[in-house]
Amino acid sequence: MKLRHLLLAALLLPALSYAQSGPDSLKTSPPIDTDRPNQTESAKVVPVGTLQLESGLLRQTDLQDGERTTDFYYPAVLLRVGVWERLELRLKTDYHRQRLTSPQGSNEAKGLDAITVGTKIKISEEKGLLPAVAFLGHLTLPSGSSAFRPATVAPDFRFSLSHSLSQRLELGYNMGYEWNGNETHGSGIYTLSLGAELPHHFGAFVELYGDKPHHGHWRHAADGGFTFMPRHNVQLDLAAEVGLNHLATDYFLSAGLSLRMPR
Repeated sequence: MKLRHLLLAALLLPALSYAQSGPDSLKTSPPIDTDRPNQTESAKVVPVGTLQLESGLLRQTDLQDGERTTDFYYPAVLLRVGVWERLELRLKTDYHRQRLTSPQGSNEAKGLDAITVGTKIKISEEKGLLPAVAFLGHLTLPSGSSAFRPATVAPDFRFSLSHSLSQRLELGYNMGYEWNGNETHGSGIYTLSLGAELPHHFGAFVELYGDKPHHGHWRHAADGGFTFMPRHNVQLDLAAEVGLNHLATDYFLSAGLSLRMPR
């Protein structure tokens, strides 16, 4: 069986288990809160003893120096497990297909991306003017297909902060640093996202984000999208991005499904 089929099967199994589990046992817990589809990681952790699967499909295109790079991720998967009240464990991977096209011709690579493991730790709750704060740290392992495998372990970390502006508006922002496993120096990163709760279980967001390599210039981009929560622990999403300067990725489109498993 191909790797992408295995990943798709991994997405379907929790859904089948949920369908057989009877009534939603998570209604005593807060509604599902995800780290997708935007770039800003939430300052919330998943409830203790629950498993949350966040998955999506993404198409990304970038044109630099006459060479067009098109990336497909189908699917991208983030698995989150609530271990303690203030701590969750995380695992990320995806099936990746990349096409490079230039005046000299084109070539394609595909396979499993490197596996990333990590944690999110809640530092503080929101209190008055003080934001909710969480710390996220990951290690991307030298694993996966040879085309996408980093040379060494690649760490990343960020602080996630959020403010409730009203009952329906929330401001979130991240600051951090990340390495790609192939270069000595990494990149500073930032995100700034405004999310709104809409009627009938819909939500929307707009976001500005970017990164700066150690020996490079800032790359800025903006995105926006919608979410829909048909059940207390299920979320669907759609999002799109556009680059704001020539160094940033030109655009991406994504769609996703997230599930939180009953205890």
